[in-house]
Amino acid sequence: MVSRKKILVIAVVVVVAVVVVGVFIWQSLLPSFAEVDSTINSFLNEVNSYDAAGAWALTSQDYQDSWGEYIEFEGLINSLYEKAWHSTVQSISNRAIQTTSGKTTASVTLTAGITDTELGTYIETWIFRLVKEGNQWKIDDWLLQD
Repeated sequence: MVSRKKILVIAVVVVVAVVVVGVFIWQSLLPSFAEVDSTINSFLNEVNSYDAAGAWALTSQDYQDSWGEYIEFEGLINSLYEKAWHSTVQSISNRAIQTTSGKTTASVTLTAGITDTELGTYIETWIFRLVKEGNQWKIDDWLLQD
């Protein structure tokens, strides 16, 4: 005959196993924001380094087309260099990933501390929109939040 203590131990082990497996399955089904966050951080690192080509490479074809020509984007990065502009990420929030009609997009709200020679030190909140091109996330837009 099996004792109550053994039944209780077996029941606890089964419940813990079910919870662990359930959490693992739940997390594996959730969209991963690590790649999205990494793309945004890489983009901001390139901008902070005034590397227009590096930042450009992390943007989507649609974003690049919206600039017309690379030289226009390079002008933005050069103007940031002239102001000694630098951003430091303070928080990331409002993450969302969705797939519609075969197109996977992400949206992230990011708050950053900014320093530059014109305005000093201040805070800005941006909305980053990303799109998956092939297997890579690309910056599709970078908007100052009102």
